[in-house]
Amino acid sequence: MHHRRDRAARGLGVVLAAGLLALGTLVPAAAATAPARIILVSSDCPNTVQQGQVSGCVTELQTLLNAHGASLTVDGDFGSATTTAVKSYQTSQGLTADGLVGPATKSALYYEDPAVPVDLRSLRCPVQLETGESDGCVTELQNKLNTNGAGLTVDHDLGSATVTAVRNYQTSHGLAATGLVDPPTKAKLYGDPAPQQPADLGSGRYAAVVDNAQQATGQNIQYVWGGGHEDGAFSFGPSIGICDDYNGSIQPCPADKEVGLDCSGFTRWLYWRAGAGDIGQTTRDQVVNPKLAQVSAAGAIPGDLVYFGASASTVHHVGVYIGNGLMINASHTGTYVRQDTIASHTDLLGYYHVTGVTSAALADSLAGPAPHKAG
Repeated sequence: MHHRRDRAARGLGVVLAAGLLALGTLVPAAAATAPARIILVSSDCPNTVQQGQVSGCVTELQTLLNAHGASLTVDGDFGSATTTAVKSYQTSQGLTADGLVGPATKSALYYEDPAVPVDLRSLRCPVQLETGESDGCVTELQNKLNTNGAGLTVDHDLGSATVTAVRNYQTSHGLAATGLVDPPTKAKLYGDPAPQQPADLGSGRYAAVVDNAQQATGQNIQYVWGGGHEDGAFSFGPSIGICDDYNGSIQPCPADKEVGLDCSGFTRWLYWRAGAGDIGQTTRDQVVNPKLAQVSAAGAIPGDLVYFGASASTVHHVGVYIGNGLMINASHTGTYVRQDTIASHTDLLGYYHVTGVTSAALADSLAGPAPHKAG
C-alpha cells in the first residue's frame, strides 16, 4: 500500500468507537455471555435499536452509554434500564428522548469533538499521522508543536502549515524531515525514549502474540479495511484505512476516515511486536512467506496463525489461534478485534507456524514494506 494522501477528514461527524473510547476508560465489563459488539451504524444492526432486542448491537449501545456516564450491566439485552439510560443521554444531547436508538442518536454516540486533544500515543490516533487528517489527534499535535515555537493556528487540520511545522521540528531534533508524524516523532514530542525495534522473543514469541491479541480484544480496535499497513520501520499498528475495493457493511465507505486494523494488519502488528519482523502485509503475502510453515491442526500451538480460503492464491482471512478451537481476529467491517471459533468459517486453509527469525529478516523488515492492496 502506498501512503494514503488526500484522506477525508476525521472528526467531522460520525467517528467510530475506536476513535471514541479512550484506553483505560473505566466502564462495567461485558458479561461473559454478552453478544460480541457490533458497530451501530453497520448494516448488521437495525436502523432503530430498541427495547426488547438482544444482540451485539445492544452490547455496543450499552458500552457507549457507559462511556458517556451510564452504569449499565453490559449484557446485550435492551431492557428498561437501557431505555432509561438512552432517554437520559438523548436529553443531554438535545435529542428527542424517546428511548429509540435511530440514526441521530447513533451519530451522537460516536461523535468526537475534534477540538478536544487526543494523546498521539493512544490507539485512538493512527500510528502515523499524515496530510489530510482532521481530528483531536491533530489538535494535540498542533498544541505540542506550538509549545516548541511553531505558532500554528490550532484548527485540527493537518494541512501544509502543520506539515511544514512538523518538518521544522524534525530537523531541529535530529529526525528525518518527512513531515509524517511517526512513532519516533511522537516520542520526541512527549520526551519519551526513542522507539526500538522489538527484540525477537524466540520460543516466547507465541505466548507474547497470544497475550497481546487477548489484550487487544478489550481496547476498542475496530476492523478497518486496509488498516495496519503504513510504511516505516516503526509504523506497525492501527492506522487509517483505504476505500479501494471496499465492500463492507457500513456505507458509504468509512475506512479512509477511521483508525483500526484489517485481519492481516492485526496479525502483522502482533508478530512485529514479538520481534518477528514483517511477516507480510496481505493474507496472500503472509501465507507464502518462507517464515511461515504449515502445520497440522493437531500440531498447532497457541500463537500460530490460521488462514481461510480455498487456496493460497484465494486466501481471504487470518486469525491468531489461541487453542481449543478458538482464534482472535479482526473479523470484518462493523466489528472490533474479538474472539471467534475457527469453525465459524467453513473454508479453513490451514494452521501456520512462524519459524525462526534471522537478523537478515529483521533488517528486511526495517527497509519497509512493498506497495500492496489491502486484504
